[in-house]
Amino acid sequence: MKQVSARKKLALYAPVGLSLGILLWLIYPNLGAMADTLRNSSPWWLLLSAGFAVSSYTFMGLTLWEVLRILGIRLPFLETAGIAFVSTTVNYFVSSGGISGFATRAHLLGKRKVPYGASVTSSVVITVLIYLALALIVVEGAVLQFLQTPEFNKSMVEALIGVVAVLGFAFGLTLLFFHHELRAAWARRMFVGVNHVIYFFSKKEIPHENFKKFECQLDEGIRTIHGRKFELPKVIGYVFCDWVSNILILYFAFKAVGVSLGATTLIAGFAFGMLMTIIPILPGGLGAMEAAMTAAFSGMGVPVGQALTASLLFRLFYYLLPAFASVFIYWALHATEPKSTGHYRHGRGVK
Repeated sequence: MKQVSARKKLALYAPVGLSLGILLWLIYPNLGAMADTLRNSSPWWLLLSAGFAVSSYTFMGLTLWEVLRILGIRLPFLETAGIAFVSTTVNYFVSSGGISGFATRAHLLGKRKVPYGASVTSSVVITVLIYLALALIVVEGAVLQFLQTPEFNKSMVEALIGVVAVLGFAFGLTLLFFHHELRAAWARRMFVGVNHVIYFFSKKEIPHENFKKFECQLDEGIRTIHGRKFELPKVIGYVFCDWVSNILILYFAFKAVGVSLGATTLIAGFAFGMLMTIIPILPGGLGAMEAAMTAAFSGMGVPVGQALTASLLFRLFYYLLPAFASVFIYWALHATEPKSTGHYRHGRGVK
């Protein structure tokens, strides 16, 4: 029993320790340059950068709200946005290959009587669209970088590997979504994984639904999405607005430290940094993303101190401050949980 507990603690704390080690390795040699950069930074650009972080999380909320609406589930937008906010920050800080975000979302939606199958369906749809959009951004970044430096160097090889990895992940999720036999084979693993993470967070709140019911709900949700696929363009628009907001967080972080980036440099560096966030072992790619962005931007002529400072400001506005805020949002969601029983389906409670 003690060995199992030790393994769980190691799995939780080792990635965080590795990330902090990478950050220390990055920051310590550049501490003086970073301090000078921060002293001369513009608070107005910082405020604008933080504002686009709010915009990004708002579009995340709209994405979830719209997918649930397509599935016939209507929840208040603020509650849905709060659920998207909390599940996203958990996903960034708990290394579990994305399962922690799925499970947290299922847990919070389940408290509002949304079937777990519908929760997982919405999560899969959103994840597929997010990674497809990321793949397009990475491809664009690689093309722009190649146009700027037309040679097949190490950076180009890394970009191509990243594109293949992101597209492969999105393709795998798409295949699971549309291929019934493959989905049936993975449904139980998905169910057990979500249950396991929910149990980790709240031992008293394991879903009481059996697997067969979960599988039926999942199939029903997927059939609904197939039948209403022409309503997905609005969801795709929200996903792209989320990514644009992300890019603008970084752009104004650079403006705050006195660097004006062109579109080519901005997108190429952003894409290279985002590739590092999909490393499963590191929470939100912590450390790896900052190292990649600093290397990419410094390679394109930005001083290392300013590149590292801007990437850390991006981390602060998009990851750390939202993680702190999500604690209070979670409390608010818990306080507003409905007391009645039944499931929300097609806009009304069904007992």
